[in-house]
Amino acid sequence: MENWKSLKVNSEKMINNLLERKKKINNEVRENQKNPEIIANTKGQNIQNLENTRKRSDELEQELNFAEEKFNKINNNIQEVQEKLATLREDKARNEATLEGIATRKKDLFYSINAELNITDEIKLLSLSELDINKLPTINEQISLVGKIRKERESMGTVNLRADIETKKFEDEIKKMEDDRADLYSAIVKLKSSIEELNQKGRERLLDAFEKVNRKFNEVYTKLFSGGSAKLELVDSEDPLEAGLEMFVSPPGKRLQSITLLSGGEQALTALSLIFAVFLVNPSPICVLDEVDAPLDDANVTRFCSLLDELTNITRTRFIIITHHALTMSRMHRLYGITMPEKGISQLVAVDLEKAEELVA
Repeated sequence: MENWKSLKVNSEKMINNLLERKKKINNEVRENQKNPEIIANTKGQNIQNLENTRKRSDELEQELNFAEEKFNKINNNIQEVQEKLATLREDKARNEATLEGIATRKKDLFYSINAELNITDEIKLLSLSELDINKLPTINEQISLVGKIRKERESMGTVNLRADIETKKFEDEIKKMEDDRADLYSAIVKLKSSIEELNQKGRERLLDAFEKVNRKFNEVYTKLFSGGSAKLELVDSEDPLEAGLEMFVSPPGKRLQSITLLSGGEQALTALSLIFAVFLVNPSPICVLDEVDAPLDDANVTRFCSLLDELTNITRTRFIIITHHALTMSRMHRLYGITMPEKGISQLVAVDLEKAEELVA
C-alpha cells in the first residue's frame, strides 16, 4: 500500500510537471507567435534607419565632393594669386628700378630744360602714389583675401569618414535579425507540426481506447444488472481531447437516462462497471476498492463478488477490498483485520479462508 501510495504521489507530480511543461510550451508558442511581428517591426525600423543612413551618406558624399571641388577651386585661385603676386613683385621691383631710372632721367631732363630754357621756377610733378592707376590691389589685400578663403574652408567642418563603416554595421545587424527570424519561424513551424502530430496521435489513441472501454462497459454493466444497456458519449466538444464524458445507462425495465437520475446503489454499480471496463481494457496488477459495496444490497453484493471472481480469472489482477460487509468478506480468499484485545493495543489478524475451508472439510 505504501509503495503504491508513493507511486501515486510520484505519478501526480509527474502529471503536474507535464502540465506545467505543456503550459510553459503554450506560453512560449504564444510568445514566439508575437516575435515575428516584433522582428518585422524592428526590421522595418532598421531598414528605414539604413535607408536614412544611406541617404545621409549620399548627401555627405555630395557635400564632400562639393567641398573638394570648392577646395580645389580655392587652391587653384590661391596658386593663381600667388603666381600673380610673384609676377607683381617682380614687376614692382622691375618697375621701381625703371621708375628710379626714369626719375633720375626726369631730373636730368628738367635740369637740362631749366638750364637751356633758363627757367628759375621749380616745376612740381605728381608722384606715383598720387596717381590713380585703376585702384590696383595691394599685396596686403591679397594676403588678407587668402586668409579669409582659408577660414571659410575650415568653417565647413570635417567629413564623417565612418559613414561606410556604420552602414556595414547596420547591414550586418539586419542580416543577423533576418537569420534569427528565419530560425525562429522554422522552430515555430516545427513546434506546431509536433503539437499537431501529438494531438493527432492522442485523438487516435483516445478514440481507440474509448471504443474499447465503451464496449467493455456495456458488457460489464449487462452482467452486473442481468440485462439493460450502457454507453459512454463524448460531450461539449467535437475534439476528443477537449470533450467531456457522459454515461447513459438503462437498467432492466427502465428507459435510457443519465447516471445522475439513478439510485445510490445503481450509481455505485454503474461506476464499478466503468472501473472494471477500464481494467479489462488495460489490466493492472493490483486494484484497491474502498467501501464500494456500502450502498449495495445483498443481491447486488453477490453480483459484485461474482464479477470480481471473473475479473480475477480473466485479468489476473489482485483486488484489495476494504469492506465491512459480511457477504463480501465471505467471498474473499484472505482476510486481514485489526482487533483490540486490550484497550490501547491493536493487533493485526490474517485469515486464509481457502485453507480454513480445507481444515473444516
